[in-house]
Amino acid sequence: MNIMNVAYIGVGTLLLLWIFGNLYRRRKNWNKVICVIASNCTCCGRCLKRCSRHVLASVRNETGTQVAVKYPDKCTACGDCLSKCKFDALKLVERI
Repeated sequence: MNIMNVAYIGVGTLLLLWIFGNLYRRRKNWNKVICVIASNCTCCGRCLKRCSRHVLASVRNETGTQVAVKYPDKCTACGDCLSKCKFDALKLVERI
């Protein structure tokens, strides 16, 4: 067996595992959506940068600037923003 064939098989296997892992993660949380706990949010913006679906947005209200869920229908509950939040201001809740 050629070394290139082994490399192609290895890369292909890793790619398939990555794809199926992401599909499983999204399928597992299909009935959940992200929720912002306003009292913990410092509006640092780390979660905004991490969200690939642009679900979260920074809004200004009478108490100041904070993060809000702008497009909950786009949220796949992947948890990427959860991993970036150091202040426990985000959590996954059941969709209504």
